[in-house]
Amino acid sequence: MNEGKIENVLGAFLLALSDSMVRDMESHAPEPGPAVSALALLGDAPGMSIEKLRRILGLSHPGAVRLVDRLSAEGLVRRQPSKNDRRAVEVHLTDVGRKSSAAILCARRRRMAAALQHLEPFERVAFGELTEKMLVQFINGIEDACSIYRLCDHNSCTDCPVNQALFLEEGTPTANTAAER
Repeated sequence: MNEGKIENVLGAFLLALSDSMVRDMESHAPEPGPAVSALALLGDAPGMSIEKLRRILGLSHPGAVRLVDRLSAEGLVRRQPSKNDRRAVEVHLTDVGRKSSAAILCARRRRMAAALQHLEPFERVAFGELTEKMLVQFINGIEDACSIYRLCDHNSCTDCPVNQALFLEEGTPTANTAAER
């Protein structure tokens, strides 16, 4: 297979996978778009500030506030004053929000498993190693790292390649997830 075809087939595969994964995940959120990522992030990093959520999701501050307002109106999140900064508000999932977050991650996992089922076990290992190698090129700091794995199931990936690359770049120890910082 020539380089052009490899790039074209990979691009088509990634687009098809992304579209189907997003569609499946959005069926467990109250609205399409950043609500999916917000619910997944808050499931992994409870108590995230609106400012941090805004930066990771690439939203304006008013956009992030409106998103949290809508999620709160749906009974998925609740705000509470920050223990560390009197000016900040922490966002936490409610019980319903935790169920939605878990369902979003489950939908993502199912879609990924369906895509990988066509590979032999040794091909899955090779594909995983190649994907890790390609993934790290997109990490240019902690906000990139958080954005890249905003939908990851961190319990499945204790030796996160994104955190490892971030450690090498910043030269600082990594937390379980960079979203915790």
